[in-house]
Amino acid sequence: MGSWGMRRSPAATDTAQAVLVTPWNVAMALDGIIGGLLLQSSGVTAVAVSAAALQGPVFKLGPALGGRADRR
Repeated sequence: MGSWGMRRSPAATDTAQAVLVTPWNVAMALDGIIGGLLLQSSGVTAVAVSAAALQGPVFKLGPALGGRADRR
């Protein structure tokens, strides 16, 4: 039995993994396409600026969403 007292079938595990992995792979592909288009059209500086702009909300919201290991 699992940690919640439920039985898990191998098919359910495979499906859950596919549901998680597929959006991740799509996001990585889009990241490469968008980054390449941005690099081609605007140059290296635009890629660096956009990366910094996208990281700001992640660093700000990460702790609020439970990303801190030292919560009390």
